Amino acid sequence: MFKSFSTLGICFVFLIATTYPVSEEAGEQVFSTKKKVSSDKGLYVTSWVAKTPKRFEQIKKLAKSRGLNTLVIDAKYDIEGQLIPIIKDKKLTPKTRVTASTWLKELADQVHKEGFILTARIVVFKDDHLVLARPDLSVKLPGNRMYRDHKGGRWANPYEPEVRLYNELLAEIAAMSGVDEVQFDYIRFPAEGEAGRLKFPEEKELSRVAVINTFLRDTRNRLAKYNVSIGVDIFGITAWEKSDYDIKTLGQSIEAMAEYIDVLSPMLYPSHFHRGFDGHAIPGEDPYYFISKGIERTQLLIKDRNVKIVPWIQGFAMETSWFGPKYISEQIRACRDNSVDRFLIWNARNVYDSVPSLQ
Repeated sequence: MFKSFSTLGICFVFLIATTYPVSEEAGEQVFSTKKKVSSDKGLYVTSWVAKTPKRFEQIKKLAKSRGLNTLVIDAKYDIEGQLIPIIKDKKLTPKTRVTASTWLKELADQVHKEGFILTARIVVFKDDHLVLARPDLSVKLPGNRMYRDHKGGRWANPYEPEVRLYNELLAEIAAMSGVDEVQFDYIRFPAEGEAGRLKFPEEKELSRVAVINTFLRDTRNRLAKYNVSIGVDIFGITAWEKSDYDIKTLGQSIEAMAEYIDVLSPMLYPSHFHRGFDGHAIPGEDPYYFISKGIERTQLLIKDRNVKIVPWIQGFAMETSWFGPKYISEQIRACRDNSVDRFLIWNARNVYDSVPSLQ
């Protein structure tokens, strides 16, 4: 994630006291007065594991034994079936109606009975399936060549209203299915490889930050009646405020996003900070510092807004010689020392043997 950017010498940043007006297309906002439930202490779970009974039971048993109560499960590609044919036929409109996902609803009912909070992770603008269905909605390089990131991934263009509406409706499907929180990842413009050559004509009228926040505002309006929390994942390094370039490139601003979300989850994995960052030869060897400093800086940017900080912490061995229960414990201690008692542990393979007990 942000490690690939550091190779290019890029540091992520925010311009303080800058305003980013959103599009006026969203209409009147309606809010629920009911209390929402948000991610607390949990684990990331792939949809494959969630659909593999024996493996999923192991994850849930481990989570309970460690004192964790939240499961963050990939949902997008498992709930998109009702929308792909519609958008492929260019029939998606604001009047399009969606229904709950049978799979996700059954999953939500199951984990709620077991005492878990359920967060549906939706990868937003990095989307192979949508772009393959509608190549015209993709991010394109000069000469109309489709942009691909370092891993070959395709990206949908956030300036396209259909792209934003598509993801807005996916979030509604998740909300209708009974999840507690919808968490958006890759809610940004691409920045890898040839991203520096990307030009968006619409940017002259509406900044990238404004487009991202138009999506968040529209989605919040649509989900208000479901009493579901809205969260976003964001590069942890953004809180260090090194330059204004990246806020404009990525379209991510903590201050601007905070107006439309309930939860902010900075990805503060120590291994993902480039070597020498903040004077640390190998950041991965000092997990306490990077979690603590990242939370502290994020809190300064959020200020007094009613947004919960639920950081992603490192649950995998990378760029460190001592990964294990103590490594994760140090990250949790850093959270708590900054008055943050919520956190999510990321391991892409869902291997959590090193998670310490919180009991």
